Amino acid sequence: MTQSYSRLLILAGAVVGASACTDTTASPPSSLTQAALMAALASAPVGYGDLSTSYVGVTAANASLAGLWVGGGRDASFDRGGFMGGGLGDAFIGGIAFGGRGGHRGPFGGGLKCSGTFDAATGRVICPDETDDGVTIKRSAKYTDAAGVAQQAFDTLTTNTVNLQSALTGTLTFDRGADDVDEDGHRDGGEHHWGRGRGSGGRLLGDTSTVLTATTTINSASSRTVSGLAQNSTQRTVDGASLGTESTVGTSSRGSFTATRAVGDTTLGLIVPVLSETKAYPTAGTVIRQMQATLKYTGEDAVTLSRREVVTYDGSATAKVVITDNGTTKTCTRPLPRGPLSCS
Repeated sequence: MTQSYSRLLILAGAVVGASACTDTTASPPSSLTQAALMAALASAPVGYGDLSTSYVGVTAANASLAGLWVGGGRDASFDRGGFMGGGLGDAFIGGIAFGGRGGHRGPFGGGLKCSGTFDAATGRVICPDETDDGVTIKRSAKYTDAAGVAQQAFDTLTTNTVNLQSALTGTLTFDRGADDVDEDGHRDGGEHHWGRGRGSGGRLLGDTSTVLTATTTINSASSRTVSGLAQNSTQRTVDGASLGTESTVGTSSRGSFTATRAVGDTTLGLIVPVLSETKAYPTAGTVIRQMQATLKYTGEDAVTLSRREVVTYDGSATAKVVITDNGTTKTCTRPLPRGPLSCS
């Protein structure tokens, strides 16, 4: 395990708690409620679709479809199984078929989509930086065979272990007046620009105010290691972590506001059997997901909400799920691969 991966794993566990510090001593109570803000947990940060994570996020190239998190995103929602951040990824519930035993197939298979440049000093293959909609993406991978020898490219037969690392940084801006005009000068309601998902009627979630301007800064990263990819392997083992932060400063018809969101997940000892031509769900391991969001208007108290989901696999066709919403915990089960949460 690399030092950078160790730091990421620690930060992913601490990122939500660290974002809770907000000074509201001199502010009057806010009319916003935690319940009204719950949709802020429905989506993952912009660009999370470019990371190795259990969340179902959009890529930086599709940032205009994600919109401001304070609106939850028009298409964002808790999935039918009741998981936040766009839902729990298909690889974590047995929703991806192997289609053969090659290491690039099936859940958690494959490597980088770029050919990249091999760095002999680190043994990593490094992709050229990409920039989409103001977000810069860095990607790299380390491929090793069963003996632990570094490889310059992914080999579908001999590559046994892959470590993928990704990082995103950038700033996105939204101006309601400018985004309401398309390239031909026609009014289009902002449908094709950043800010598309800023809530029904362009309103801040949980309130009647309308977003006028906003600047969102994002900073996210992930690292995932998958072993058991070589030909004739009987199972894959997955460990990884992601973390991300969003910070938005904006103006609205109610006044200036700030909005922050912190998200992270860790995957520990996840085991997926290798089955030819069929789908397989994890039979062991744990996935820990957590998110916290805060919205504050100038002169009012901040409103903060948090959620933590711990998914445990025990070899049965049912995953155990413990959910903590704003300090209240419930125990649930989730059928694999599909089905709703059942909680007590």
